[in-house]
Amino acid sequence: MRFVLYTFVTLLTLLAGAAAFVYVALPTDFVRDELAAQVRSHTGRSLTIAGPVSISFYPEPGVQLEDVRLSPPPGMTGEPALSIRTLALKIPLWPLLQRQLTIERFTLDHPVLVLKTDAQGRRSWDFRRDAGDQPQLRGSEPGDASAAPGTSVPDRAAPAPAAQRIPGLAGLQLKDVQINDGTIQLIDERSGLKETLTGVSLKLALDAIEAPARIEGSVTWSGEPTTVAGTVGPVSNLLSGSSVAIDLAIKGRLAETRIKGAYAQADATPLGGRITLEAGSLRGLLAWLKHPLPAGSGFGKVSLTSDFGLSANGAAARSANLVLDGMTVKGSLSVNKGKDRPMLRAELSIDRLDLNTYLAGGPAQVAKPADAQPAPSQTGKIATAKPTAELAPAAQGDTSWNTQPIDLAALKLADADIALTVGALQWHAIKLGKTAVKSTLKDSILKSRFSEIALYGGKGSGSLTIDGRDAASSKVDSNFALRAIQVQPFLSDAADFNRVAGRGDVAFNFAGGGRSQLDIVKTLQGQGRIELADGAITGVNVAQGIKSLQGGQFGGWDSQPSAKTDFSALTATCTVNNGVLDNRDLVLTAPVLRMSGAGTANLPARTMDYTVQPALTDSTEGQGAADAGAPAAGGLTIPVHLTGPWARPEVNVDLSAIAKNPQAAVDTVKKAVGKFAGTKQGKAIGDLLGGLLGKMTKQADPPADAAPAQ
Repeated sequence: MRFVLYTFVTLLTLLAGAAAFVYVALPTDFVRDELAAQVRSHTGRSLTIAGPVSISFYPEPGVQLEDVRLSPPPGMTGEPALSIRTLALKIPLWPLLQRQLTIERFTLDHPVLVLKTDAQGRRSWDFRRDAGDQPQLRGSEPGDASAAPGTSVPDRAAPAPAAQRIPGLAGLQLKDVQINDGTIQLIDERSGLKETLTGVSLKLALDAIEAPARIEGSVTWSGEPTTVAGTVGPVSNLLSGSSVAIDLAIKGRLAETRIKGAYAQADATPLGGRITLEAGSLRGLLAWLKHPLPAGSGFGKVSLTSDFGLSANGAAARSANLVLDGMTVKGSLSVNKGKDRPMLRAELSIDRLDLNTYLAGGPAQVAKPADAQPAPSQTGKIATAKPTAELAPAAQGDTSWNTQPIDLAALKLADADIALTVGALQWHAIKLGKTAVKSTLKDSILKSRFSEIALYGGKGSGSLTIDGRDAASSKVDSNFALRAIQVQPFLSDAADFNRVAGRGDVAFNFAGGGRSQLDIVKTLQGQGRIELADGAITGVNVAQGIKSLQGGQFGGWDSQPSAKTDFSALTATCTVNNGVLDNRDLVLTAPVLRMSGAGTANLPARTMDYTVQPALTDSTEGQGAADAGAPAAGGLTIPVHLTGPWARPEVNVDLSAIAKNPQAAVDTVKKAVGKFAGTKQGKAIGDLLGGLLGKMTKQADPPADAAPAQ
């Protein structure tokens, strides 16, 4: 037992001595020098290990490096491209004793990675041997448009050329790589960009240097933690500057993204492939990415699938399918850096677009004026109204035009050339069907040409120009020709005016300016034309008014929502000066009735001062009469004056024309009724007008030989 005990102690002593000898004799300086030499040989950079290099045997062989720093590419100054507080490697002992470096696993604590682009365009992550000499973009000269985003990007990374392979790392395996509490800095000295990602904690695995690295972990940016999982590689291509395949899934509270493509730092479009994106709020996502949108609603839930390309000059999307705020957008677009502002080009189709969603403050909240109670009708001669550019005091205090400032800040963000097809479009209350428009935006001036518009049962074309150079006073110029439209819903939506119904043509050329919708209406200038058929003037029933007069009553002329006067044709032209519309040639035709009109409508105040002169005639030719706008010989004319808010105007009737010439009225009625002799229509006309004319002729003291009333 004593011999055994001595033998065991002797063996332990020998083993301890051997271990101490091996530990002391191990070439730690070789590890430091070999790593630095390998890095300089293949990247041209300096690797500095300022701290101690320690080797351990228990619980497993390994090497630990302290204060490791990797220099930027040759020719680039500044902070290290990579600095690591502690780098621990698991290295098999026997290959190390044979002066062969094999790394099975390493851990990086508190690394700081600087992704920097300097003023000359050199990049700190360029690991090619000639990193100081940036290659010319393939197929382009500096600034050439052919280098714009949109260049096709291979789906797979090409293998590194033989001359760029790294034989010293051919057997490298990294089965367990951990990055703990790292930091990534993004710096672009050309644009002044400086962003920092913190809390970078990743696990990587690499079966071979020629294989892709598997990545899983998390990172924090602007206070939002985000997880990352996927593959990048081959790693040998990344180190040599060749193309590498990327397949990454990025998930966070604000969005989920999948990127599958390739990165090739020597290409005109370094990063490209296919992207899918899901976000609860595009506005919130862009704000997080430090690209906030102007104030407003919209830009909510978004879903995107697209091919894409990113370069130093911009970005491009092809075969894009975007679902935003419930609308679907398909097509392609690109954004390139311009001399003064970015340039946006797009060719898109949208199933429906509600522009109110994207106006500052959201959809316009237009208050409807309270229905005014009309004053009792009066008799007497009505003078033709004269245009008045100034608002009446009462009208100035009660307007339903939107007074909120129009935010056109978006027009200053970029220039644009866009071709757009929309299945359905809404702006304020105006609703359009299929619309094709080509727009150009330059120096904050938006010019849109509408080659096709489907609206209110008809079609049209036109142009719209918005000048947003002066934020305090935007300018709007419109020129449209609309054909065969239903005019009542169109006027109701465009100006909250529903007094005219019918189908026909409308043309207008209006321009205005100001900060708000009300300002634009106040300054409105231009002219317009309307030609309608088979319609009605709503709110007033001329026949009912005459029936009321038959009984000596005047209330039948009051405005009633359900009342209307049918017509077979209506034509009119107008001019607009400082928001006051002036019309002098309204002509309405219908069997037994002609009506002319003249007056003004104050658009800002939504009031009218208008005189119509319905004429009961002896003609039944309707709109086919030789002079449809003038009463026939011997016709009965009853001027009607409409004043006040156009929602419910006050109506005044002038009966002096009948009192002055009762015999002409009698003759006119006799001829008109005679055309419908023996018909229900003829009897109705006689019943309506007989009593009225009888009373009027008695009141006017007719001559003895006057014919009796019919």
